[in-house]
Amino acid sequence: MTTGIIYDDIYLQHKIGTHVETHERLIEIMDFLEKNNILNNPNFKLIKPRKATVDQLKYVHTDSLINEIREISDLAEKTGYVQSLDLDTLVSAKTYEASLYSVGGNLQGIDEILKGNIKNGFAAVRPPGHHSNSFKCAGFCIFNNVAIGAEYLCREKNIKKIVIIDWDCHHGNGTQDIFFNGSENGEIILFNSHQDGRTLYPGSGFINEIGSGKGEGKIINFPMPPKAAEDIIISYFNEIISPVCNEFKPEFILISAGFDTHWTDRLTNMGWTFQAPANYLKEIKKIAEKYANGRILITLEGGYELDKQAKSFYNCLRVLNDEEDKLIQEKPQSSKKEVLDYVNRKLIPELKDKLSKYWNCF
Repeated sequence: MTTGIIYDDIYLQHKIGTHVETHERLIEIMDFLEKNNILNNPNFKLIKPRKATVDQLKYVHTDSLINEIREISDLAEKTGYVQSLDLDTLVSAKTYEASLYSVGGNLQGIDEILKGNIKNGFAAVRPPGHHSNSFKCAGFCIFNNVAIGAEYLCREKNIKKIVIIDWDCHHGNGTQDIFFNGSENGEIILFNSHQDGRTLYPGSGFINEIGSGKGEGKIINFPMPPKAAEDIIISYFNEIISPVCNEFKPEFILISAGFDTHWTDRLTNMGWTFQAPANYLKEIKKIAEKYANGRILITLEGGYELDKQAKSFYNCLRVLNDEEDKLIQEKPQSSKKEVLDYVNRKLIPELKDKLSKYWNCF
């Protein structure tokens, strides 16, 4: 079976002027894939998204938020000017429509995987979603693509055990807010790794944020210190994600993939290479193959150095298609001793202690 790439030019119509979350991000990705013979490779299948319905948006968002985005998009069209939701989050004339297709791209990808038409997929969508909660858009995000996808799996596809892995450098606070109290329709675990909120927007995602009610123990944050390289994320996988997933046995894995962890990214202070997400994905894929019939859907979130993001995206596609030997590599990065000591002697032991009440593996 092939690996799916979900994409449509509608995503370029969310044009918001001079902004780091530019439509040029997707142009760079798709041009890079074409130049490197991915789009005409029979091992990869280009999939057109569909529009999500308003009822599907309501799985996680309020009527008032949905109406607000539609009305502000209409205002942008009437005035000819991009509108602001906040200092960071902008809306253009085509934002509402692009957002429906962004959510719908994820839903189409899920359907294609469950039907067996593709083995896994990467949704190259925008606007991104992981900072948006039920009632508010923020951090360049409009509707929460991955959260709606998780609820779609539970409500419409009878998939009841879902893992979400968010590796964007910024904490996925919107997804956390949505699932903090769990889901009434299934079990959802959120693994959030990100730069420590004391040093980066949105200033959340600490290890004591573990959920409540049905979600208690299922919100698992890993706030990495600045300059953490990919050795840190592999430690997180080995020490936290793998034991929990072996106990939980997920049926489907959704990934919020930001590529702003690269050491050159202008908005962040992390130390990853452009092969680091792919190396992380290799480990995640083992869990998917063990318990979820290989079912992984990755969704694009952030990443603002266009050439680095395109290479990281390409590398993840190669891993999804079992071509780990074809990765584009740069010089590996290693974390400094003080970073490793903090993570291994303090962060991981304290996180395990927090989770031991909920998981037998700790």
